[in-house]
Amino acid sequence: MIAALAEAALRSFALGGVVWIGLCLFRVRNPHLHMTAWMVVLLASLAMPFVMHWPTLTIDRLPLSVPVSDETWPVDLAMLDRPFLPIAPDAAIAPTAKHGFSIDWWTVVTTAYACVAGLLLMRLAIGLCLTWRLVRAAKPVRGMIGADVRVSRDVGGPVTFGSTILVPPQFFGWDAKKRLAVLAHEGAHVANGDFYVLLLASLNRVVFWFSPFSWWQLARLAELAEIISDARAIEMIDDRLSYAEILLDVAASVKPRPMELAMARVSTVRARVERIIAAAAMPVAVGWRKRLWIAAAIVPVVIVSSGMIAYRTPDPVPSGSDIAQVPAEHYHPFVNFYAMGPASVFAIFREGDDLYGQLTGQRRLRLTVAGDGTASYAASFGEITFPVDMERRSSELTLHMNGRDVRAIRVAEMPAPATDAVSLDQYVGWYRIAPNRVLTIRRDGGGLQVQQTGQGRSPVLAEGRDAFSVHGDHLLIFLRDEQASVSRVLVQNAASGARLAPRIDAAQAQAIEADFARRLAEVPDRFREQVPAAGSKEMILKGIEDLRHGTPSYDRMSAPLAANIHRRLDELRATFTALGAVESIFFRGVGPGGYDIYGAKFENGTAEFRLLLEPDGKAGDVTFRPDGNDELGGIVSCSEEASVRGHAGTSPIRIMLYNETEDDIQVFKLDANGARKAQGVVRPDMTWVTLTTVNDPWVIADKSGKCMEILMPGRRTRFYNVEAANIGARHVARRAVPIADGEAMLRQYLEGIGKGQPDYDHMTSEVANVTRAQLPFDQAILARLGALRAVSFRGVTALDSDIYLAQFANGSAEWRIGVRNGTTTRIALGPNF
Repeated sequence: MIAALAEAALRSFALGGVVWIGLCLFRVRNPHLHMTAWMVVLLASLAMPFVMHWPTLTIDRLPLSVPVSDETWPVDLAMLDRPFLPIAPDAAIAPTAKHGFSIDWWTVVTTAYACVAGLLLMRLAIGLCLTWRLVRAAKPVRGMIGADVRVSRDVGGPVTFGSTILVPPQFFGWDAKKRLAVLAHEGAHVANGDFYVLLLASLNRVVFWFSPFSWWQLARLAELAEIISDARAIEMIDDRLSYAEILLDVAASVKPRPMELAMARVSTVRARVERIIAAAAMPVAVGWRKRLWIAAAIVPVVIVSSGMIAYRTPDPVPSGSDIAQVPAEHYHPFVNFYAMGPASVFAIFREGDDLYGQLTGQRRLRLTVAGDGTASYAASFGEITFPVDMERRSSELTLHMNGRDVRAIRVAEMPAPATDAVSLDQYVGWYRIAPNRVLTIRRDGGGLQVQQTGQGRSPVLAEGRDAFSVHGDHLLIFLRDEQASVSRVLVQNAASGARLAPRIDAAQAQAIEADFARRLAEVPDRFREQVPAAGSKEMILKGIEDLRHGTPSYDRMSAPLAANIHRRLDELRATFTALGAVESIFFRGVGPGGYDIYGAKFENGTAEFRLLLEPDGKAGDVTFRPDGNDELGGIVSCSEEASVRGHAGTSPIRIMLYNETEDDIQVFKLDANGARKAQGVVRPDMTWVTLTTVNDPWVIADKSGKCMEILMPGRRTRFYNVEAANIGARHVARRAVPIADGEAMLRQYLEGIGKGQPDYDHMTSEVANVTRAQLPFDQAILARLGALRAVSFRGVTALDSDIYLAQFANGSAEWRIGVRNGTTTRIALGPNF
């Protein structure tokens, strides 16, 4: 709201500046014409918050040649939701020193605005009320002029309230010339409706009290009203000097209330008298036609000051290379899949002599193998280790993670064994890939098609016994039970890893599809209105307290969420114990997936929560991100690595690194002895996320292991871009201008989403997978918002993404986009903090 009001005030100021310059250039001197011009500006100022961006000039740009694809690979949205990132149970948490309260300056500014506006409005209302009571108590005087004239003992001089003229009892003792001048002056105020004009100007000042222009408008309109009324009075008595004396006499006795139009105020009477004496002639009244011409001349300026310029790109033209059918490509990697539970899978890939691992919902990372033959995988919640020789010799692995052993059974491998022709009908059916998503397998002539809830269909290519691929890099491997019937499917996706989906019947699939359709129908309005769901704040507070005490209310959660909380209870309890007691919680907005977003201030830090409520009032899903405390963190030079030591942190924090170096980078954690502990490899244009504690050091190295910089987690570094040009810089100033082609890329992205045909070829694989997963919701939101009218640059994020506010026919939305070399490297819709 504050941003919109500030923009409206700035537009009104620009409008007023243009009108003032125009009046000066054309040497307009008549106060009647000035009054008409500034009344138009006043009305435009009051309407500006509602009409700005409404007039839009649309300019066509040349169409771009982009690929058009009818196929989308189903991506599991649940795997792309932000997971819980807890501290491991054995992590030490040091006692923390008290920090001052963090200040939400946006809330402070909003509160200050509301307080001042409220005081001004109350003052205005009290003035109106008191003066109205005074008018009601005054005695009418008949036979004066064609106006409502009343006598009141509570006024010292003539004043006007609405269409009523109040005079003091001594009015009847004045000479005839003075009475005539007073009634002519006040009668002019009534005839011109000056009271109501100044009332609107006062309301404008209440709304835009922070703008000097609103104060100037009120003063200028009041001045013009007096000039015109003075001219009318002088015309009636035909004696300028006598009228000047009358003004001085009246000014000495009158003390007007806030909403009275007094004939003479002490603060302005001197200037009025000097103007009357110096004037060679009094201004001439103008007719309504000339006033109408003045108003009509200003209207185009009003439209320009409230409008925007929007660019429209015509429908993209498919390029010739995209029209031809892409030949089928088989799946090449060698990989073994190990089931760790009902849905989780740990995959081990072999590429020559290198080993890679990927856990369900996490990144594919190179495994580090120690001298004793122990391989390790840096999961977001801790390290997973196993004997590398067991992976070759046995059908099961014992994975060591967070101080416990987990048995993992090999359920599939690639390449799959060759097989004779089998009936494809045995695979046809429904598989629950996520709590709110179904994977549907159906016949397509002599082959199969796969479709995930809310997404398009894709043909599959046979890879061997019970194995199929899509586009050569995504897998479907059907698994059989003891009766050799297909009971599950393993779905492997390059971005989110592999997971197991059990087979379900038609009724279950229909229920899940119906729930998804309900959510898809609700999300656009919820996102547009940005209003929290009833009870969401209370549920988060209750959940925090329950986790701190280790007693979650599982009956208030969906089954998948309850299972997730139960599995990570010890870790979550450690995290919330480290954060301490809740001090405050506040609503931030509604995300594009329908999640309510809350910020929370704890005794030892801050955090963000995203909650999805089900129709039955249960928590369908919750994501949690600790953001550290007020300590800024920073970058330490590699020359200091020998003296840097890891230590028990003071506050949990999630850090996110984005690799923009165009080569692999490695991430190491420094322990208490200063020794490196490998945590993962980050590919170019990929994001790496982990949970740590404030000021616990991390080494960022190139692929050879050479230190590039040392990151100290904190508020300034929780989102960090690793860029070759800025290696070693302790603090790099953010850009103040948008990325070249950033707006054009965003417009192209929005157009593709609206048509359901995003240009995946101009995105990184990470952005493409997120876009596929979020496509149904983003497309529904854009349909609800309507046609795009304008895009305006608002700033730059810590990850060097541009922030844009997109104005649509039915609302607005914030987008964040990163662009490099014509490729979208990051994209996000909605409130982000």
